Amino acid sequence: MNKNEKWLITVDLDGTLLNSPKGSYPNYSINDENIKELKKVIKAGHKVAIVTGRPWRDTKDIYENIGLKTIVANYNGAYIHHPNDKGFIPAKFAMNRNIIMEMINNSDLKKVTMNMLIEYEDFSQIIDDQDEKMMEQFHITKNPKVQTCKLNQEIEEDPYSVTFRINPEKINPNRLLVILKRQYGNSFLFRYWTNWEKTMVNLEVNQKASTKGYAMRYIAAYYNISSKNTICFGDGLNDIEMLSEASVGVAMSNAKGIVKSYAADVTDYSNDQGGVGKYLNNFFKEL
Repeated sequence: MNKNEKWLITVDLDGTLLNSPKGSYPNYSINDENIKELKKVIKAGHKVAIVTGRPWRDTKDIYENIGLKTIVANYNGAYIHHPNDKGFIPAKFAMNRNIIMEMINNSDLKKVTMNMLIEYEDFSQIIDDQDEKMMEQFHITKNPKVQTCKLNQEIEEDPYSVTFRINPEKINPNRLLVILKRQYGNSFLFRYWTNWEKTMVNLEVNQKASTKGYAMRYIAAYYNISSKNTICFGDGLNDIEMLSEASVGVAMSNAKGIVKSYAADVTDYSNDQGGVGKYLNNFFKEL
């Protein structure tokens, strides 16, 4: 590897770049080691891009804190945009509202849905806005355009992301996943994840074409960086495509075993220990 070649570094946020939340949301806390090393590689001429499942409203503060001036991928790659370039045409991968409505009314999903959040480009809809845990978890209070909706309400716009808070006591989550994949697997990607306290089971749905792996390829092409000069960091199931796609896919030490199995390497330190920063420091020393 040539020291003079420029690299693209793509980073996930929750569980990767950010510290674990300490009992309250929203969480924008970054280990100082991570900020220091990211600023160092940026100064050296490399590109750093955030690729996250979060919406832009929950990415903006972190983006500015690091001092980024690059493309951002939100909603797991469903919305790729450039906050500092008004002439940039975003890449959008919204879901077909008619198929989403059909899925929402699926009897198996309907009977286990406790709450539902629908994310659009500039507003959100939620069934129960008194659900404090979900409102905090998704930082909905930061979005001035929040509407309440009903489970069977007509969707008037193609959304980027739909998240269901489900009751795992009413159906085995893996069984539900099999049912939904059989019926809608050609259109959508389905991923489960829980909050840090393990008190919520969330089923996240995105358009099948929108993955973090695609987002990384798109950003690399935009900056004319070879795929062999891509490095990424992630910890979750939604990072698997990106970890597989990158030349150097790095899973966090705090990631689950299945995520690590898709990575080329694993950090020695967790997200709370500045794992991303420490890895980058060693990586560019060895180039």
